[in-house]
Amino acid sequence: MQTQITYLDNSGFAVKTEQHFLIFDNWNKCPADGKRGLAGGVIVPEELADKSVVVFVSHAHGDHYNSMIFNWAEKIRDIRYVLSNDIRPRTGALMAAPHHRYDLGDMAVETFRSTDEGLAFLVEVEGLLIYHAGDLNWWHWEGEDPQWNADMARDYKREISLLLGKHIDIAFIPVDPRLGDSMLLGIEYFMEYVGAKMAVPMHYGSAGAKAAHALRASRVLAPFRGRIVMPLTRGQSIVFET
Repeated sequence: MQTQITYLDNSGFAVKTEQHFLIFDNWNKCPADGKRGLAGGVIVPEELADKSVVVFVSHAHGDHYNSMIFNWAEKIRDIRYVLSNDIRPRTGALMAAPHHRYDLGDMAVETFRSTDEGLAFLVEVEGLLIYHAGDLNWWHWEGEDPQWNADMARDYKREISLLLGKHIDIAFIPVDPRLGDSMLLGIEYFMEYVGAKMAVPMHYGSAGAKAAHALRASRVLAPFRGRIVMPLTRGQSIVFET
């Protein structure tokens, strides 16, 4: 079975399975090069009119959430929304809280508490286990109070410990170059202790080349390098095969 993953910018991804179309943290509706549809990393609802669509939003930050996603319901007959409960409630949407498991009938969604705002999602669908971290990351900022950074490390490790023993197929994990030498702490810890068949870095903004260089140079990630696939261009698609 092939699962197509399309990069929608920042932490936004579209995941097309055999029966579902999952959209995570889509916020940017303007194509960088004028391309329409997934080739430009843009959701065009008319293309999804006959799909079973589930839209996930991890939190309310403007680089993860845009309320225009609700306009898609005018064109898509079968569409559902799973939103972090820090977002203003929407009628008919599942407003998800941390540390819950939700049965949606054709899929199950487990949530984790972000170390920033909102949630991370673990989605079980069609035999796949898909993790989207949102802003759950090991945020270690140079110049920050040492106790704050220590608390962040503790909180991140505590949340990731809840994933131990999960056989994750696809994991979307933040790699933020603004953190400097600490940008890989989160993905390194995740891959060492949890792992995934395919890890997809995200949240690198326009600094993808810098993030990619750091990933290639990491000794910790060397054993996992064949599992890490990083899209650098909006609209780029990669394929996960089972």
